[in-house]
Amino acid sequence: MKPKNKAKWILMIIIAYMTVISCTTKTVYHHYRSINDDKWNRTDTVFFTLPDSIENGTYLTHIGIRHTVSYPYRDLWLSVSLPGKTGPDTVHIYLANDRGNWNSNGTASGYYQYETDGPSFIYSEGCDSVIKVSHIMKGFTLPAITDIGLKITRE
Repeated sequence: MKPKNKAKWILMIIIAYMTVISCTTKTVYHHYRSINDDKWNRTDTVFFTLPDSIENGTYLTHIGIRHTVSYPYRDLWLSVSLPGKTGPDTVHIYLANDRGNWNSNGTASGYYQYETDGPSFIYSEGCDSVIKVSHIMKGFTLPAITDIGLKITRE
């Protein structure tokens, strides 16, 4: 093989390898659940069931919130129950800054989406495969929350 052709082959192999690596994702679960009538009651727990194919290991969670411009608070407190943990974790999310500007990506129709890192957990066989999310805000009903999401990635 000529040196020029050999260099082309090596370059093609490197490009193919980089393409495969860049397309590989560590995400094992990503789903949103709608909140009925955009009013999230304190007693309304959102359930996410992990897929049967999940393997033993350490996982990171990412919590997604979709809300409208009518959300009356700057922040949101959540309780997150994860597999393999004895009690829930608390997640504090700032949806708006000190000036009242939303920290999330918005649309022209007044809907916003925000994602933040959540707690990590270790999954092993025999663990409960359900993750529970509920709000722990002072008010019984939170208006303008439209969806709660959960993304799980392998560490």
